Amino acid sequence: MKNDPFKIQEGSVKDSKLKGFSENRHSGDYLDFIWVKSSQTLGSFFAENKSHRLFQIFLLVLFILFSRAFYLQIIQGDSYRDRAEGNRIRHEIVRANRGLIYDRNGVQLVKNVSHFFLYLWPDHWSDETKKQETLKKLSEVLAIPQSDIEERLVEAKKGEKVLVFENVAYEQAIQLILVAENNPSIEISYEPRREYFPQFGLSHELGYLGVVSEKDLAAHKDYNYNDRLGKTGLEYIYENILRGQDGFRQIEVDALNRAKNSIGWQEPKDGNDIVLTIDAAAQNQLYSVMAKNAASFGKNKMAAIVLDAKDGGVLAMVSLPSFDNNIFTSALKKEEYNTLMTDPNTPLLNRVVSGEYPFGSVFKPVIAGAALEEKVIDENFSVQSTGGVQIGNNFFPDWRPAGHGKTNIKWALADSVNTFFYTIGGGNNQWLDKGLGMEKILQYAAKFGFGSQTKIDLTNEAEGFLPSQAWKEKTFNDRWYLGDTYNLSIGQGYLLGTPLQVAMEMSYFATGKSFQPHLLKGIKQEATLDEKATPVLLENLISQNNLDIIRDALKKTVEIGTAKSLQSVKVPVAGKTGTAQFNHNKTPHSWFASFAPYDNPQIVMVVLVEEGGDTGLAVTVSRQFMEWYFNK
Repeated sequence: MKNDPFKIQEGSVKDSKLKGFSENRHSGDYLDFIWVKSSQTLGSFFAENKSHRLFQIFLLVLFILFSRAFYLQIIQGDSYRDRAEGNRIRHEIVRANRGLIYDRNGVQLVKNVSHFFLYLWPDHWSDETKKQETLKKLSEVLAIPQSDIEERLVEAKKGEKVLVFENVAYEQAIQLILVAENNPSIEISYEPRREYFPQFGLSHELGYLGVVSEKDLAAHKDYNYNDRLGKTGLEYIYENILRGQDGFRQIEVDALNRAKNSIGWQEPKDGNDIVLTIDAAAQNQLYSVMAKNAASFGKNKMAAIVLDAKDGGVLAMVSLPSFDNNIFTSALKKEEYNTLMTDPNTPLLNRVVSGEYPFGSVFKPVIAGAALEEKVIDENFSVQSTGGVQIGNNFFPDWRPAGHGKTNIKWALADSVNTFFYTIGGGNNQWLDKGLGMEKILQYAAKFGFGSQTKIDLTNEAEGFLPSQAWKEKTFNDRWYLGDTYNLSIGQGYLLGTPLQVAMEMSYFATGKSFQPHLLKGIKQEATLDEKATPVLLENLISQNNLDIIRDALKKTVEIGTAKSLQSVKVPVAGKTGTAQFNHNKTPHSWFASFAPYDNPQIVMVVLVEEGGDTGLAVTVSRQFMEWYFNK
C-alpha cells in the first residue's frame, strides 16, 4: 500500500529543496509566528486626504445629476412634454377671412378668394439628398426652375414653414397632395387671399396687402411669418378692423407626419366689414372719363377728387396712372416690382394726397378773401389791366397779353386777372401802396389748411410747403423780394400743395365750412352700421359778406369767365381755373376746382392735369363728369 498512488501520503515533507519549509516539521502542524513578524503588512491604497477628495467629487457628481434631473422634469417638464407632444400632434392654422369693403350703396369693392398654397418645412429633411429630391419633384410639378424654390428657402426661419408658391393650380395641387403623403416636408393648404376689382381705379385708396416683415412681427405679436397685412391705403389704416382672428386645428400624426386623427379645433373669426363714403358708380365714371382723356391727349398723369360738400366724405378719387394691386396679393416677383418702381410716370404715387404742386390761380380765392377780410380793399376796388405790372427791371404779366381792362374783384376771379392779385398781394404800384404782404398771405394760407395735413384716412399724405423769408435766406442765401410776394399772390413761386388741400379750400367757399375729408363711412357690426361724426376743419375764416362776394365771383367764372363750357351741366356750377408753372422748359400744370349746384352745393370737385397746359383739359374732365353726375 506504500506505493499506492491513490493514497494520500502522511508524514514529513521529503523535498528538502522547498524553501521555507523544515525537513523535520509536519505540514500544517503549526504557524511560524517568527516568520510572520519578519514579514511586511499590506498598507492603505490611498492616502486619507485623497479619499476625502474623491468622496466630495462623488457627491458633487450626484448633486449635478440630481439638479439636472430636477430642472428637466420639474422646471422644464411642461415645455419638454409639449415638445414631445408636438412630435405627435401637428398644429395647423385655419385662416380667417379678411373683412370686406363696400361702397356707400352696398357695392362690394373687394373679395376674398381661396387658393392652394405650397409650404415647405426645411427642418423635416433628414439630409441634403432628401432635400434635393423634394425640390426636384416640386420643380417638375410646378414647372418652375428649382432655383426659384431655393430662393424662397433663403428666408426660412428655424422651426418655421416657408411659403414657396401661391395660387397653385388645382391639377398641380392634387399632384402635390399625393406627393406630400410620403413627404412630411411638404404642406398644401387652402387659404383665402384678397382680390381687387380694377375697373374702379381704387388701387391707391384701397392699397394692398404684403408679407410680414421683422418690424411688423415686433409690433404685432399675434402675427407669423406667413401672414399678410395691410401695407398701404385703407388696408393699412384699418388693418385692426379688417383682420380676423385665425383659428387652428390639431391633428395627430404618425412618424411620417401623416394625419391620423383630428383631436382639436378652434373656429376662425372673420374680420369686420367696412363701408366707405365712395360711390362706386361715380368712382367708375370718373376713372373712365380721366382714362379716356389721358389717352386722347397723351396726358397720363392726372389727379381728381370729388367730395360730399355736406360732410367731407370722398365720393370718388382717382390718380393716374393707376396700377393693378392684385399683383401684391401673391408673392411679388422682382421684375414686376422693379417695373413699377422704375416707371417714370410713378404709378404708385397717389397724386391726390401725396403729390405736391404749385397752385397757380386756384389759390387766388384765398388772396381775395384775405384782402377783403383785412380791409386792404373792398368790393368796389378796381385796377386797369393792360397786360401786366412793371416793377423796376422786372415785368409781371397777365395771361392775356393785351390785358383784361378794368377789373374788380369778381372779374379778377372770373377771368383770372394777375394784375389785380399782384396789386392786392404786394401793392407798391399805381393802384395800391400797400398790399397784404408776405406774412399775411402765409397766415391766411395756413388758416385755409395749406402747409399741413388734413389727416384723411390714407397713407403718405403730404403737407405741402409754405415758404418764408427765413427759409429763403437759409436756402438760397438771398432776401425776400417784392417779386416773390407778387408770385405768391398768384399761387406761384415756392408755394406747394396737394389737390386734396385745394378741395378743402373750395369746400369752404362752397358752404362756409370744410369737414375733415374721409373715406370710412362706418364699420359693420352684425346688422348695424357704426358711423362716426365728422369734425369740421375750416370755418369762420372770413365774414359771411366777404364769403358771398367770393362765391358770386366763382359762379361768374362759369357764366362769363374761363370755364364757360361748364354751362352745359344741368345745375349751376361755380369754380376757379388755374395754370401753374413749375419749370420754364416744361408745359405748366392745369387745374380746375369747383362746386355744384351753386345754391345748394352737393359736391366739391378738383382736377389736376400734370403738364396739361392751358388747353382746358382739367375743365373738360370736370364737365364730362358733372354732366353724367347730375343726369344720373
